[in-house]
Amino acid sequence: MKIAVCQINPVIGDINGNKEKILKGYQKATEDGADIAVFPELSLTGYPPLDFVEKKAFRVKVNKANLELAAATNAKTALIFGSITEFEDNVGTNIENSSLFCIEGKISVIQNKSLIPNYDVFDEVRYFEAASEVKVFEFRGETIGLSVCEDIWNDEDYWKKRMYPVDPVKKQIEKGATLLINISASPYSYGKRKARYKMLSTLTKQDNVKLVYTCCAAAQTELIFDGASMCFDEEGNLARLGKTFCEDYFIFDTDIKYPPILTVESSFEEEVHNALIFGLKDYCNKLNFKSVCLGLSGGIDSAIVAYFAVKALDKESVYVTLMPSEFSSEGSIADSLKLVENLGIKHNIIPIQPVFETVKQMLDPLFNNKPEDVTEENMQSRIRGLYMMAISNKFNHLLVTTGNKSELATGYATLYGDMCGGLAIIGDVYKTDVYRLCEFINRDEEILPREIIDKVPSAELRPNQTDQDSLPPYPVLDKILRMYLEENKELDEIAPGIGDRELVKKMLNLVDRNEFKRKQGAPVLRVSNKAFGYGRRFPIVQRWSRE
Repeated sequence: MKIAVCQINPVIGDINGNKEKILKGYQKATEDGADIAVFPELSLTGYPPLDFVEKKAFRVKVNKANLELAAATNAKTALIFGSITEFEDNVGTNIENSSLFCIEGKISVIQNKSLIPNYDVFDEVRYFEAASEVKVFEFRGETIGLSVCEDIWNDEDYWKKRMYPVDPVKKQIEKGATLLINISASPYSYGKRKARYKMLSTLTKQDNVKLVYTCCAAAQTELIFDGASMCFDEEGNLARLGKTFCEDYFIFDTDIKYPPILTVESSFEEEVHNALIFGLKDYCNKLNFKSVCLGLSGGIDSAIVAYFAVKALDKESVYVTLMPSEFSSEGSIADSLKLVENLGIKHNIIPIQPVFETVKQMLDPLFNNKPEDVTEENMQSRIRGLYMMAISNKFNHLLVTTGNKSELATGYATLYGDMCGGLAIIGDVYKTDVYRLCEFINRDEEILPREIIDKVPSAELRPNQTDQDSLPPYPVLDKILRMYLEENKELDEIAPGIGDRELVKKMLNLVDRNEFKRKQGAPVLRVSNKAFGYGRRFPIVQRWSRE
């Protein structure tokens, strides 16, 4: 059997545009003599559609498109795509996340999603009902079992602890399935692709079945979907692998013995580098931003964000502004200008000092000679935020923020200042990993100036300031944060590995207290298994105590 794997990039809510992509892929599959063309989970609506599914007009339009896609099919090539379907009763949402099998102008089989996830970035229980039955059907010599994303992530032969008491794919195998087809929208995080490969390989080898796994390649605000669609033979060998972070199309012929593919994931640096570029590029494309702007401080974070912007768009579409104050070192300005030259981007220099002095003078009667403190530091950041928002508004640039995960975690950022912007590019990248990415970027030539990488991190908001005035060294801080944020460990579990209980307690309290800032921040591109934003939900008002 020849199966066309159509790894597309849908746009949430663009029913007509997504339908045209599906039709175009289906036509190519027909021309290539494929028996089936397979598209990802919710490829017609885009994933995740969220509260759109609650709008009747949305559901009506989707249903109409479902029928139109089915009507476009011929007797030669079947079409499988993901969409929503509805049923009538008086309990629950009555909406299902479905895989539709179409041939000869009609929908022949509908297999609804059985396992409805409700953890991390998933909130599908809010919208969808679970399948009432698991089916298999015969098609051209194969017994096919359709499934949707999560349905295949509960294999008892792979997972020591399963999320669900039932295994719908196992039921299909027990019913005689010889070919499994899983349509997916699986959010990316580093390491997940390797885990996915091992899981699917175990499943196919243990149960002696062939498998086609089709994933979308898309960035939907903070969620990145990496593509990398996989096809396995019945011996558990990976036979075909889709491209990562871009659309792809390929044929998997179940009668051909392909040489096994053994590597599915690159280094951390290469993977995250490519994911962040794709995330920013797709965000701009889908929101119709033609250009990006940011403030360039002379530090490593803004430098790497400027680089990512150039890679996602082009050097003519990136605009940076240097905004020095009395506390800005000559080196910071010179280093920024060297980066500007290396990247070939446009820049402006607009000092903040005159505005800063005027604001202080205007507030002096109210402040009544109180000593300067963090208030004046934040004023500088907010003046820069004012500049950048004005530039963004005037020229319709997307303003991107430059804060890293370590800073967002501890609140080492200023609301309405350096947190101003529409997207946080490196908000899920720890400071120590920013350095790793910089070395990767400079592996063949010096793109990010060595002076920027080697300098001591500083916000330059007061004389001789360094980040370590307020925070522990970043290797120590990031070790604490990883255990707390990603491993869900608490004080007594973290402190022994750090050797300073009070320091750990202080950092954890900083994370908790600064939830209010993160709630007001830009969406963060997700590259880890626990990013700030959609998948991490903690209350702002709380009295959790570690005593």
